[in-house]
Parts: sequence; C-alpha cells; structure tokens
Amino acid sequence: MQELGIDVLDQPLYASGNIATSGGCLSSTYLAAWTICKLASKEDAMAAIHYVAPVGEKEASLDHCMSVISAYI
Repeated sequence: MQELGIDVLDQPLYASGNIATSGGCLSSTYLAAWTICKLASKEDAMAAIHYVAPVGEKEASLDHCMSVISAYI
C-alpha cells in the first residue's frame, strides 16, 4: 500500500461516516462492535462483545474493544 502512495495508519480501527476499516487479529471484533453500535446501540455491542470474549478476560476484553471504537461511535 505504501509503495502505491497510500498512507497506512498505525491504529487498529478507522471509521468515517458509515465506512470503517480495521487490521490485525482483533479486527473482526472491532468491526462487529462498531457495526452493532451504528445499527443498534452501544449496549447491544457491549453485550455481544462480552458474550464472545474469553472466560476470565471478559471485562478486560470489553473495556479494550470499547476503548478502540469509542472515537468512532
């Protein structure tokens, strides 16, 4: 991408309006949470992420995910 002159952001998620992009091993989690926030509610997104988070890491996973997407919701 950089060879094509495209800026690559050093961040896990970027969104503008109704378009979002993400990279890395947690990108699907971030995109799912962002999409649920946009189409339903923040509470619904939090419930979904809490449901799929690893046992013993639910609160930490939820807090981290919401901190990543918070600038875009």
